[in-house]
Amino acid sequence: MNIDEILENVRKAFKLTTKHFGNTVTFERALFLGWYCDLKHPCKFCYMSTQKDKIKDPKKARRKLESILAEAILMKRIGWKLEFISGGYGYSPKEINDIAEMVAYVQKCKQYLNVGVVDLNSINLDVIEGVVGSIETVSKDRDWICPGKPLDKIKDNLLKAKELELKTGITIILGLGEKEEDIDKLLNLIEELDLDRITFYSLNPQKGTIFENKPSVTTIEYMNWVSNVRLNFPKIKIITGVWVDKIPMISPLILSGSNVITKFPLFSVFGTKKAHWIEKEILSTGRELIGTFTDIEVLKGEKVLEKTPYIEEEINISKENIRKVEELKDKIDEKINSYISKVLKKVVQ
Repeated sequence: MNIDEILENVRKAFKLTTKHFGNTVTFERALFLGWYCDLKHPCKFCYMSTQKDKIKDPKKARRKLESILAEAILMKRIGWKLEFISGGYGYSPKEINDIAEMVAYVQKCKQYLNVGVVDLNSINLDVIEGVVGSIETVSKDRDWICPGKPLDKIKDNLLKAKELELKTGITIILGLGEKEEDIDKLLNLIEELDLDRITFYSLNPQKGTIFENKPSVTTIEYMNWVSNVRLNFPKIKIITGVWVDKIPMISPLILSGSNVITKFPLFSVFGTKKAHWIEKEILSTGRELIGTFTDIEVLKGEKVLEKTPYIEEEINISKENIRKVEELKDKIDEKINSYISKVLKKVVQ
């Protein structure tokens, strides 16, 4: 790597991001449905692959609907957009459709799906903004690392989504053995698929996987990938995920072209010293933060955000799913209060 070249690219990328996205940064978070993956050959880096043989009844590894909807409501309240609805494989098209409808209904906005190759003919596309494909890596070992996610099928699904006028995106995890020269492969893939967004994550090595003792991506390497994407695709939405043990990565990634930060555990960190540190990292770049990681009054619903990334839309779903949401109202409220109570036990007073 040529450090001078990377730093110059970062400088240019920051200006390009400002030009096309303004001076704001937002939070996003994936909405997970469960902890079981039914792929016969799961990804070799994934936590779910270490749990597969331990889960005797996969349906017990699914979140309850009231928990999913409560989290969706709270995320809108604090100004965190849903990155996408996700969480393992094994859901029927009808189950995916029903969950997407209900989440869109309580948030009053369309959703992204990242649930494998989607049967788009079985989904109410009126509640779907886009589809995300879990590419994960463009390294030469991709088929070995992700044997259950054939690249051609993912690409075909994303191209089909484009034909249906949906937005599309992919996820990329850095730290899976990619080389600097693989950046060109990623750039070619973005162009081929005409993507609207890309989510980068840094590998969080999981115990029990082959990557358990492998180092993750360095900050400079991460900056290099992000800035290259921004320079080549100025208008693409770039979402970057870091773990709570890598908070200092945030400001360099924003400088490199990221305009959304993701991946943080929400209720175990909200309002804590780490949450204040995360906000400080974002603000240190001169960007304005939309949404909050620290305002307890907003979380509790005692105050409304002055600015939010949410734009409410007319959402039309089945009468059956409206009825389900209404029947779950008390349980959803109980779960909301439970999540808030969890935060209050950890919050900085």
